[in-house]
Amino acid sequence: MIGKKLAVLGALLLAVTVSLAGASQATSSLPTAQSIVAHLLEGRHGLQSFSVPIGFDVVVHKGIGVSAHVNGTRYFQSPDKEVLVMNSMPAIAKRFSYIYSGAGTPETWPSMYDITLMTGQAAGSSSYALRGVPKTKSPVGIAAVILDVDSTTFAPIAAHLSYENGGTIALQFQNALVGGKYQLPSTETIDIAFPEYRVHAVAHYGTYSVNGAIPDSVWQTTPQSLPT
Repeated sequence: MIGKKLAVLGALLLAVTVSLAGASQATSSLPTAQSIVAHLLEGRHGLQSFSVPIGFDVVVHKGIGVSAHVNGTRYFQSPDKEVLVMNSMPAIAKRFSYIYSGAGTPETWPSMYDITLMTGQAAGSSSYALRGVPKTKSPVGIAAVILDVDSTTFAPIAAHLSYENGGTIALQFQNALVGGKYQLPSTETIDIAFPEYRVHAVAHYGTYSVNGAIPDSVWQTTPQSLPT
């Protein structure tokens, strides 16, 4: 009887050991935040600039709901310039001009944020969630950024920006291959929730122009803060 009990106890201990070893192996096989960012930047290697027209279908809730369709052009120039220039600037469009210039570019994220891999993730997931906290006070009031990165392409597929005033911006991307090499947004869903207003929009991207010259005048009008 004692021998049987010892055998059962041994089997249980073996099962626990195997389980713990499996959990340890799964944890150790997770990539680090630094390796994910490195893969992301590797996928953008050679991308010096782009411009792309965007059409926004927008609904703004500020007391009452107002809908509109507005257009703009998004510009990027490596390593640290990105902005959306609206073709016209009705009040409903102003908020979108500030989204892309405030959070930095992938090339500047490692210098702007302390980036960590969020806990509770499993190896082999379809995406990895990174959390970035500004290393210095954000000029546009960003408190933290959560970025979801596709585990196969390592392209961003979602982002959530938290602001010091309690506001949030949530972005979801559907990407497409551009220039046969770069995974860049083709459609983007945007939800802005600030104390004074809420905005929902779907952005449809047009044809990208990659690695072309961008006029200096584009950067002279770069906005500095998100309007309230």
